[in-house]
Amino acid sequence: MSDNEAATKQNNVYTIEELTHPEKSDSISLNHVDLSEDGYKDILRDHPVTRWHKNRMIIYFACLSIYLVSTTNGYDGSLLTALFAMPNFLEDMGIKSTSGTGLVMSIFQVGQMCATVFVWLGDFIGRKQAIFCGSVVVCVGAIITSVAKDSSTFIGGRFLLSFGSGVSTSLATSYLLEIVSPNERSALCSIYNSLYNIGSIIATWSAYGTHKTYGDSHLSFRIPLWLQLLCPGLVCLSIQFAPESPRFHYLKGNKDKARNFFIKYHANGDESHPIVAYQMAQLEMSLLNVPKLSIKDYFDYRILFRTKRDAKRSSLVIAASWFGQFSGLSVVGYYFTTILLDLGVENETTRLLLNGVGAVMGYISATIGSLLVGRLGRRFVFLYSTSGFVVCFAILAACLATFQNTGNKAAGRAGIAMIYVVGNLFFSFGYTPLQPLYPAEVLSSAMRVRGMGLFQLVQGTASFINTYVAPIAMKNIQYWFYVFFVFWDAFEVVIIYFFFIETKGLSLEEIDLIFLSENPVKSSIICSKDNEAAKAEKKRLTQVKLEEGITHEKTDLV
Repeated sequence: MSDNEAATKQNNVYTIEELTHPEKSDSISLNHVDLSEDGYKDILRDHPVTRWHKNRMIIYFACLSIYLVSTTNGYDGSLLTALFAMPNFLEDMGIKSTSGTGLVMSIFQVGQMCATVFVWLGDFIGRKQAIFCGSVVVCVGAIITSVAKDSSTFIGGRFLLSFGSGVSTSLATSYLLEIVSPNERSALCSIYNSLYNIGSIIATWSAYGTHKTYGDSHLSFRIPLWLQLLCPGLVCLSIQFAPESPRFHYLKGNKDKARNFFIKYHANGDESHPIVAYQMAQLEMSLLNVPKLSIKDYFDYRILFRTKRDAKRSSLVIAASWFGQFSGLSVVGYYFTTILLDLGVENETTRLLLNGVGAVMGYISATIGSLLVGRLGRRFVFLYSTSGFVVCFAILAACLATFQNTGNKAAGRAGIAMIYVVGNLFFSFGYTPLQPLYPAEVLSSAMRVRGMGLFQLVQGTASFINTYVAPIAMKNIQYWFYVFFVFWDAFEVVIIYFFFIETKGLSLEEIDLIFLSENPVKSSIICSKDNEAAKAEKKRLTQVKLEEGITHEKTDLV
């Protein structure tokens, strides 16, 4: 071995020659591979890969298919908001009390919580097939709700719909993270939840259109209910043409299938491209101490809290999922038309129109947020959005109190404007792209499927409490309900500032390294910057990992 080669290995860098022709190296070891984002960029700079190759198009097609899972959720969330503005729907279904309204809304969260028991399907039959099965159940639930003639049948259909949606949703982000290339992860994954708003647009405007066309006819709400089949049906048809996750293949012991995935979809069919060995090295490093899963492992959730580091990851998942649903915005989203009524908008057509406008604005804001979150950083966006909630809910509570006590129409209009501000400028911009992305990022490969099940469970619990209690609270304590969220959201700001790590610009493997630090928040902020301090910190954490004995003398990367 030459002096230059020896120096290269001392610096823990895998040469391009070795990555391209590993058989020429007599001692390929994981501690010789530069697994950082910089290492990946160096490979792409010297060996560029076109994004428009036919194999890459299949990955983008798979992303579009998964985006429809989010669109399905958006359709449901806004559909019920629109239907509650139609007296004929409430009358036909026999929904009269506020508790009945809350039950119809909250049963969706119950179904999603129950679905978390079945997220192991993602590790058993694969991410792709589990998403397909969930979408089939969504279609069955949609059919039942569409033909329902009473509230009991309607609630049963919504439970099935939400159960299937819960299975698909808990795996969708994990699947996206695992099939896209590292340099496209932030853009392609953060846009996932912004497609929620496309579902909202379809739901709100279809309800507005059918109400304008059919008036009090049952078709005004039956047609939007049948349209629930559109997105999950497309997922069922398209997902079978998408590839399976390479990490799933690797966890099942099929290293060749994982490698073939990287050859075909990341290296555009070039078996000797160094990016193949790089990606396999990442998998090897992240899954070194993870044994092949047995049946009992699929039901073992102790992995989420087995070590202090794993507990930190899971705590971030719990916090992010709870904050996303318990910051007051799910109340505004689900009961938007009810809040408009409280603010003096009595005409049902006008309420449906305002609901539709809000959906369009939400999509625009979420899309902008998904494009900027990779540049601004996760911590900044979380802090910006949550601080905005505090201010907006304080103003909304004041406007609602003034209108209800004095009948001041200007206060009512200001309250409506504030709903649009908090929903779009802050929630859709920040939380919509980050809600599913951030939890999936902070989880390790071995934890990801079960961790996203935890995400779904906590999110469902928070949303259930919100949606069931909200109509009762809005009726009995009125504007004080929003005052509560002022103080709660202020508490969230404190938690985010002191405990949320930064993942901007970091690969999944680099995020793993962050949790080796005694102060993950500080290390994450340092590593997220593009400077020498970041490189030094990454090198230090890599050394910590190697000193802990996570080494491998010889890999069969190719």
